Amino acid sequence: MKKIIIVRHAKSSWGDFGLSDFNRPLDARGLRDAPEMASKLKKQGHRLDKIISSDALRAKSTAKYFSEEFNVPLSEMHSLYHGEPDDYLNILASLDDQVDCVAMFGHNPGITEITNIIKAGCTTNIPTCGIIILEYNSKLWLGIDWFKMKMLGIMTPKGNGYAK
Repeated sequence: MKKIIIVRHAKSSWGDFGLSDFNRPLDARGLRDAPEMASKLKKQGHRLDKIISSDALRAKSTAKYFSEEFNVPLSEMHSLYHGEPDDYLNILASLDDQVDCVAMFGHNPGITEITNIIKAGCTTNIPTCGIIILEYNSKLWLGIDWFKMKMLGIMTPKGNGYAK
């Protein structure tokens, strides 16, 4: 059984218009929400084997809190910046089969698109620092498909998601 935890980056700052989208940092709310959500996920009993993040600053900064909470190294993949559902699948299909639970950190609209593929009409938007928890009933990553996954839950900083 494989578990996929997909996290949208925490709230970012638009305060410095001289920064590119890629280099936007977390704002005060993002700096509060990211460690809180990492702690909540761990308290629910989740265990991470691997953490993969978009290389955009706001996603890396969010993932760093989870990396510290779970004591798991963080790796970066540029394909998660503006990543579409197929980009996520390609990364998942390439994982070592010893990895049973992976957390991936990225951006909208891709994360909301993934949510709607798995559970049609589930949501119109995964909020910042929102987490979707998916299960894939296989011992192998190769052949992974969104339509073969089950949604176990959605967690949001405001608590308006659901969790199993």
